[in-house]
Amino acid sequence: MGKLRVVYSKSKEAIYLSHLDMIRVFETSLARANILIEHTNGYNPRPELVFAHPLSVGIESTGEIFEVNLVEKLEIPYFIRELNKVLPSGITVLSAEYVNDDEKNIMSRVYAATYIVDLIYPEDKMEALNKREIEDLKEDYKKKMDEYLSQDNILVLKKSKDRMERIDIRPQIIVYDFTLDRGLEITVATGSRENLKPDTIMAGYIEYINEDIKYNVKRTKILYD
Repeated sequence: MGKLRVVYSKSKEAIYLSHLDMIRVFETSLARANILIEHTNGYNPRPELVFAHPLSVGIESTGEIFEVNLVEKLEIPYFIRELNKVLPSGITVLSAEYVNDDEKNIMSRVYAATYIVDLIYPEDKMEALNKREIEDLKEDYKKKMDEYLSQDNILVLKKSKDRMERIDIRPQIIVYDFTLDRGLEITVATGSRENLKPDTIMAGYIEYINEDIKYNVKRTKILYD
């Protein structure tokens, strides 16, 4: 018996699978790979799978995590190879490690997540520009993002129960930086108590620049204590 912490990626068509879909995918795939896992007790036993934090539908990820209790310890390369053989397209196990059985489950330990947000620059603006002007335009979007995120208070309109209200999301932003190609890399509070989504951040940015710009999001890491 061994508790295994598994890191996997989610891309292509798989980004449209819900959290419940993902649970079913791994339950089925583990069975198809003949990997025996522990089940809950009770009238309707279920496989003991614990996911770190649900990922919103439509978001790609290279850092999703779940934990599973194996009936017997397997060699990690064997576990990864056999599971990847039967997983559907777009879902790939990247790594795994054994952890102490008495550790708290991963879901209760999550406190943050890191995302990459890439802007999809408007084609109508880009068409008439030369290479230098295009780079200047991209740099301008980056500077505005930096200005937006460096505010002492970032008030974003959000629906709360039966009304819309302004909330300050600045305390939930832990750190941010920019990639070499001007993508936003941002780490935000995530978990059962606080859960700042990239869409909320981008809604505020779109309002800040007064332009409905599109973007892509990828989650790269889930942080836990």
